Amino acid sequence: MKINKYFPLVFTIIFCGIITSSGLTAGEIKKFKKGDKFTIALIPERNIFEQRKRYKYITDYLSKHLGLDVRAEVLSNYGKICDVFLNNEVDAGFFGSFSYVLTRAQTNIIPIARPVELDGTSTYTGYIFVRKDSGIKSAKDMKDKVLALVSRATTAGYIFQLDYFQKNGIKDMEKYLSKIYFAGSHDAAAWSVYTGEADIGGCKNHIFNELCKKNPDFKNNMVILEESVQVPSNGIAVRADIDPDLQKRLKDLLLNLDKDQEGKELLKKFAVIKFIETSDKDYDALYKMVDRLNINLKTYPYHD
Repeated sequence: MKINKYFPLVFTIIFCGIITSSGLTAGEIKKFKKGDKFTIALIPERNIFEQRKRYKYITDYLSKHLGLDVRAEVLSNYGKICDVFLNNEVDAGFFGSFSYVLTRAQTNIIPIARPVELDGTSTYTGYIFVRKDSGIKSAKDMKDKVLALVSRATTAGYIFQLDYFQKNGIKDMEKYLSKIYFAGSHDAAAWSVYTGEADIGGCKNHIFNELCKKNPDFKNNMVILEESVQVPSNGIAVRADIDPDLQKRLKDLLLNLDKDQEGKELLKKFAVIKFIETSDKDYDALYKMVDRLNINLKTYPYHD
């Protein structure tokens, strides 16, 4: 079934009556006054303590320049980000690519910016990897093996691997393998294979490559078998009912971080080059993968 990625906007137009340019009635716009809390949800991409420290630089900067109490909330799992938006518990979020398209299909969010990594890319890929001594070289060698993934709500740690097996003629990945378990984060999935808890793993290339740089033994003992198409790096999207002026100020702040010394210092601490503008069209390669897998984003079981 073809997925209509514009469904949330169409739904709003049909049922909300007279709308503003943001697709919402004027009475539904969420306004903020000085000092109000503004919550940004974070997917649990890596070690939670590292993540909290890293995003504190962003929230401190935004608090100062927006005049709000900007806070980051690291969620317990990837699928949770869809829940907190559906329940109106947060105002914005840094999304993985699949958690973004999943959330956008179920509620109205607007992508505004994403980071350019230190290697110059603003995209990432998914890996399928094994230990070099595993004897596994292709999908046919993976039968009855243990696969460590990240979450059902990730591209690099589930959707890509699902696509890989289907391309290799394996329609039911769970029956083909002896076990699939969700490690919860990309680094945990990678370590699971290195330590022998799993035979095969899937995670984001940036996290895997970072582990290789920091741990020579990890690099020497692991091998990548397959890589996905490129999808947008973890970008920030906001609820569509947020005050449009605040949306613009937030977007302008992020896109201009590389223009002054204070912003440059923040980017250095956050370990990225800059932020660039992002739109729904940037996710077209992922939408094609979703269509190919016949995934219904409105009913997808995103909880692990």
